[in-house]
Amino acid sequence: MQTRISLVEAAAWDYQSRTRDVFADHRPQDIECDRDEGWLIEDDEIEVRTDVCNYLSLTQESLLNIPAGSRLEFALSHGDLVYRENSSAHAALSVGGVIVWEQEIAIPSEGAIYREDIELEFEVAQRDSIEIHLHNHGSNAWTIHGLEAVVSGEFNSDAFCPAYDSTYEAIQATVFAQHGCASSLCHSAQNAAGELDLSPENSYANLVDVVSAGSEDLRVAPRKPSDSFLYQKLAAKTQPGSYDIAGSPMPSGGEPVSSGQLEAMRLWIEAGAPESGSVGDTLGRGEDEIERLLGVCLPEPDAVNVIPLDPPATDEGVQFRMPAHKVPAEEERELCFAVYEDFRDDIPNKYMDAAREVFYVQGSEVREDPFTHHNVLLYSAVPLELIHDESFGTWSCAGGDISGQVCEPTDRNSCGDNGRCRSELKDSIACRGYGPGTGLLDTVSQINQFSVQGGSEIEGFYEEIPTHGIFYWNSHAFNLTTEDAMHNVWRNLSFANDKRYESERITFSPHIYAGTGTAPFTKKEVCREYTLEQGDALLMLSSHTHKRGELFTMALKGQEDDPFYVSKNYDEPLEMNFDPPWEFNDANVDSRTLVYCAVYNNGVNPDGTANLDTVTRLSVKPSRSFCRPTACTKGNIGASCDGSEDHASCDSSPGANNGFCDACPISPGVTSDDEMFILLGIKAGDYAGQVARFQPGFAIVTPEQDQTFTAGSAITVKLEMSNFTLVPPLPHNSHGGHDNGVDSAADGGDHGAVDSGHYHIYLNTEDDSAEHLTDYLPEVQFPLPDDIGPGQHYLRITLRAPDHHALGIEQRVYFTIANGL
Repeated sequence: MQTRISLVEAAAWDYQSRTRDVFADHRPQDIECDRDEGWLIEDDEIEVRTDVCNYLSLTQESLLNIPAGSRLEFALSHGDLVYRENSSAHAALSVGGVIVWEQEIAIPSEGAIYREDIELEFEVAQRDSIEIHLHNHGSNAWTIHGLEAVVSGEFNSDAFCPAYDSTYEAIQATVFAQHGCASSLCHSAQNAAGELDLSPENSYANLVDVVSAGSEDLRVAPRKPSDSFLYQKLAAKTQPGSYDIAGSPMPSGGEPVSSGQLEAMRLWIEAGAPESGSVGDTLGRGEDEIERLLGVCLPEPDAVNVIPLDPPATDEGVQFRMPAHKVPAEEERELCFAVYEDFRDDIPNKYMDAAREVFYVQGSEVREDPFTHHNVLLYSAVPLELIHDESFGTWSCAGGDISGQVCEPTDRNSCGDNGRCRSELKDSIACRGYGPGTGLLDTVSQINQFSVQGGSEIEGFYEEIPTHGIFYWNSHAFNLTTEDAMHNVWRNLSFANDKRYESERITFSPHIYAGTGTAPFTKKEVCREYTLEQGDALLMLSSHTHKRGELFTMALKGQEDDPFYVSKNYDEPLEMNFDPPWEFNDANVDSRTLVYCAVYNNGVNPDGTANLDTVTRLSVKPSRSFCRPTACTKGNIGASCDGSEDHASCDSSPGANNGFCDACPISPGVTSDDEMFILLGIKAGDYAGQVARFQPGFAIVTPEQDQTFTAGSAITVKLEMSNFTLVPPLPHNSHGGHDNGVDSAADGGDHGAVDSGHYHIYLNTEDDSAEHLTDYLPEVQFPLPDDIGPGQHYLRITLRAPDHHALGIEQRVYFTIANGL
């Protein structure tokens, strides 16, 4: 018994990317073959019109598992082939990266139908790639009718690969549905435990960009898996101890989601958590990785955009919104362009300095489209009178109804409601050398004056941000899909209510290219040291590598076997916050030295075998500088070779002519296919000194030390407060809390943080329960007893929280009672 079953689904065909094209040797530099014009799907067949399609390479994944020895039937046809001169057409089919059929067809030729019977010499697995290729000259018409597997014996329906139109649809079916998350007993429309409805028609609207009922986090924070409460809840059960969460891990009553399903969820969130479209990963493996993790078939990845980030409330912060720019298909580009911003009329005066030149920031939120490599907003310090300098080019609108129209950068309304005015886009690395010079500062030092990233979110720490001026956007994006995309970035900066301690950014990069030279199909670990100054305090640590940095660790010197920082995702590196700040006051240099390390993986699978998708390859690098092939990617894979012309050394046998010398050592550079090694963070310099400047305290103005008084007289006590506001005390035994929200000592409060209250004055005693004077005025009369004896005495003055608890801040003033007076 034989059964014919389609190996493909007509609607699933999509462009093959340049980097994965089996037929790249035939690929022209410029391809013109638009869908629904150069090629289209009609009645489950592919129609190709070569007058508007100069090259076609389409791909999808096998729907079936089929054993070696099975037959494929491939049917295609063409009309009369004509061209102004003798030529040829090339048609071919590959399965799993192996060409199983190809033919050169002479032009001119009469119309013909081809029914090819292909015997497979190898096993085909679900989701193995299938690629159809066509390349010819002239105005000709082709039809690809189908590709069927001829299966012997009774067909097992489990051999089918379940196909979904979008990544989220696959997650709904394989994660939520399979684990009963949307059942009537859990998160159904009828039950909606935790106010969460995961039924197919409602789940997305209930998850993405929605605040959780059980925490302050979003259920799904686009681009931020670690900040997504849903991901935390799932991970806490699949990987116990990975997250400290409120409530129980999910699924609460069943088996945990698999590690593969959890990783697929992470990749989807990291890609912006779109509702429609197929997302890929950032390593160039397209959607294959998510298909493998979920056991499904998906279309080729789309250029999806993230949900826009809402601006903060006007009394909470401001938003910088980058004018969107194009990122061409299968390209990587780093740009610089200028914008003018003026927030002076938007920021409440209490968050600006008196001159309205800077405002104070505590914390930030950034949302970027998934093809962002890095994005930095720089304050240029170029004076406003140079805004029309020729180096900026023509200012024009980006987005909105009048996109492309010339605009005036200082006029907020010149591009309408949705457009933004920007200078010309220019290729630039880190905006170095961009813009006009002023004659006062060179351009690089101007740019490095300030970089808008947002300050520490720890209470009391802040950064200063210019309120207006010319800013530069340094935007580096890579688009691994086969369609053009628009790149968006939003940055929300939160106002600082508490401005006690100034923080500064750490970008430690003297060893930026330490990962360079990692050989193809090998791993290498590199380590360096970073030493903090005595008195520094760390607020946050993070890391930066590119896509071959598979692990980044940090440890105190001498404790390298027990790292305190471990990050395994280069595109979402761990941000480790320290609250309270981690202080480094020891004079011993080693105790203030961090050893930071990265493991670079240049094409090694977990089992040690070669990975052709992740190894550095000359043929697919965006920039081919510093890439000289030293290993083979075809033929004798992994063997040594000597440069891009030495393919013979890669042949599987002498003269086989099937080798390809293409794999390079890791190269230095700024593209995602090169590598970097940077320690990032936020610190407070001279933290102890900053704390001392803002610690509550007071000075005794009167009485002076050793002043003489008489028994029964009154002492004028005058105090000068610093960082402490005198307010009326609460009634005794009240635990109503303090002005700044800190609970009383009886409730475990930290009274060192109290910045308002009153004071107690004691005479000749250290006993806080003794009789005393309570007051909140800066000047008060303290009556001396009539029977106080002659000689030396003292007043002890202590600061108190509003509920009368001692703050541990007190002083003594000594005085004398004269003998016989």
